[in-house]
Amino acid sequence: MSALRNRSLLGFLGFSLLVSLASGCGGGLSSAGSPSGSRADVARGGRLYDNWISEKKLKDSFKPDSAKTPELDGSGGPNGNGTLSDGSGKPLPNTGHDYRLKNLFGWDLRGGQGIYGASYQKKDYVLAQSLLEGARSEQQLAEWLKNGDAQVPAYGAVLDDGDLRDLAAFLVAVREHRVPRPDDVFTLDESAPKNYKLLPGADPKRGAATIAKRCSGCHGSQGTKFAIDDTESIGSISRSSGYEIWLKIANGHPGSAMKSQLLASDGGGAERGKLVLDILAALCDRQAFPKLENGSDVPDGDARCGQYLR
Repeated sequence: MSALRNRSLLGFLGFSLLVSLASGCGGGLSSAGSPSGSRADVARGGRLYDNWISEKKLKDSFKPDSAKTPELDGSGGPNGNGTLSDGSGKPLPNTGHDYRLKNLFGWDLRGGQGIYGASYQKKDYVLAQSLLEGARSEQQLAEWLKNGDAQVPAYGAVLDDGDLRDLAAFLVAVREHRVPRPDDVFTLDESAPKNYKLLPGADPKRGAATIAKRCSGCHGSQGTKFAIDDTESIGSISRSSGYEIWLKIANGHPGSAMKSQLLASDGGGAERGKLVLDILAALCDRQAFPKLENGSDVPDGDARCGQYLR
């Protein structure tokens, strides 16, 4: 993945085939519960956060306007031109975010404080606020996402009440650590490639055993059965872009058969977050999970995997 990883929808589908860390490439935990008592699907909310267009299979009916042209030249959506409106009803041009929440707030949900912020990957379109802070309830978050504000699109034009409920439940569950948080898995570092490092304290053997149990039947023992974007294996993409892959392991891949790869028996949010770290640490082994013949890999001493790199 590139730092932005605004890959094509076709690329995302290819990615989903390979990174399914579960037996049969299916899913594990679908919901972490909701404080409001709703029947929200937290993991689905995470997939909507990642890419709601793919999760709702809207790629044919909604094409975001191009960030490369001044014209509003997309198709579909409330304005018919591939834009969503702000909280006042004015069309919001696509500045590179493609109206994806993960672009507006980052893979780590920290907004401008996080990996997409000015201190790290410097994405022009990332918004300042962190979704890991605050005390808004699920209902308040759902209303905010539905109606938008001066910078956040009014998603109610393209997402229904169930979608908004799932999204809000995901945000609260991550904030309250009932599901994995990014700070269970990695820390930010200005000097590291892509500005992140996996945390210390992982158990790569436990991670490898989990991969063997939940992955090898579908993807092969080395995770090289399918290619991602023609050149990457499950190992190489996880070694280079673990700050993205954690979200896929925890919630699944939008619009595909891959759901959350974590089980209720894996424990609470912190325990499941530790398992995500264990899995990524195991994937830092370049012998056990090699790159594809036509692919590239992280070099010796790469800081992203750190002590786990083999």
